[in-house]
Amino acid sequence: MNYVKTAVFILITAMVLSLVLSYTSIMTIVKTSKERTERVLKSFVTENSTLIYNSIKNGNDFTSSLNENYFIANYLSDGTLDYDGSYLYNKNNEGGTIYRLTMPQTTFTVANTLNLTCSYNLQIPITFTGRTVTELIIPIKVKTSFNLKSG
Repeated sequence: MNYVKTAVFILITAMVLSLVLSYTSIMTIVKTSKERTERVLKSFVTENSTLIYNSIKNGNDFTSSLNENYFIANYLSDGTLDYDGSYLYNKNNEGGTIYRLTMPQTTFTVANTLNLTCSYNLQIPITFTGRTVTELIIPIKVKTSFNLKSG
């Protein structure tokens, strides 16, 4: 009977440890994704700051130039993701998908600051014994703000 209690205790400990490691892995993926998205938005504003300011000052919408191709090219610049025409994705050494991102939707508002908001879904497959059981879909929204200064 003592063996059964020990086995159950080890099994529960292993399950809890597995959940903690899975949660940590998922949170790392979410954080990395948000940081890359913020980098892309800041890069866009830095490269086009004069054109954005003049366009907003004249009452026009310049952010439509933050198109899908620009986002993909800058998001892929570190070389860790691939693009298949529909998703940005990361694969492991065996070819299994670690996570995918849907194409981002970028919006903006202007009220003494330029507020860019980028929304997309992060899709992480949940596996058990090497097979995908389900896919965890996490909606991500990244907001960056830039002060508009006349110069």
